[in-house]
Amino acid sequence: MLDPDQCYAAIQRRDPAMDGLFFTAVRTTRIYCRPVCPARTPDRGNVTFHASAAAAQAAGYRPCLRCRPETAPDSPAWAGTLASIHRALRLIDDGALAEGSVADLADRLGMSDRHLRRLFVEHLGLTPLAVEATRRLHLAKHLVHDTRLPLTDIAFAAGYGSVRRFNEAFHAAFGRAPSTLRRDGALPDPAAPITVTIAHRPDFVPAGPVQVALPEGHAEVMPGRGRTLRITLTDVPLLALGRAIAAAKRAVFAGG
Repeated sequence: MLDPDQCYAAIQRRDPAMDGLFFTAVRTTRIYCRPVCPARTPDRGNVTFHASAAAAQAAGYRPCLRCRPETAPDSPAWAGTLASIHRALRLIDDGALAEGSVADLADRLGMSDRHLRRLFVEHLGLTPLAVEATRRLHLAKHLVHDTRLPLTDIAFAAGYGSVRRFNEAFHAAFGRAPSTLRRDGALPDPAAPITVTIAHRPDFVPAGPVQVALPEGHAEVMPGRGRTLRITLTDVPLLALGRAIAAAKRAVFAGG
């Protein structure tokens, strides 16, 4: 359980040690942020705290454009205390619900889809589809901001199935078109390197470069500015980008 007073104290000091361990939802703006967000600290009465970005998203909040929740470090607590939930979240992170249904995921876990939904609601407070919706949005936002892939490629890489659904999701989350979120207004270039930036907490000591062999292609992980890592993917198919990023993060943080 999150302690609201401790969480509020953490956002007041912008504590990097708490990055990724919870997210702050601001009632007045309907935005959720990382504890390290550089924006002005909201009033105590205007905030609630969520253990995951997915929970904040499911509660009707949208990701902050300044602190970029999609780049936050993964939280060990978010993986859940049950082995089945931990495995389910890993499979979702690898795109299981982009390629199949909740029933398919439950089959892979050896349980009924009803039981899987019950476990998620009981232990995480939201459904597998809510987790998938946030994963999809965060992956798409990550690729829009950090890469020069064409938006059509990003839509399919994130699992939207169509550009129309991709645009609808962005308008719902950010109130604007995906193209307006491109860093520095960069033009699409499908031949440009695919590199994304992720954050890490202060207790992680990055080593680089680290080469990560993937089932499809490979990744190189280098220390970035501040508390960040840069993951560059090579020879990874579009539909495998999400699970490639997830696999690279697991390999690096497990090794650290």
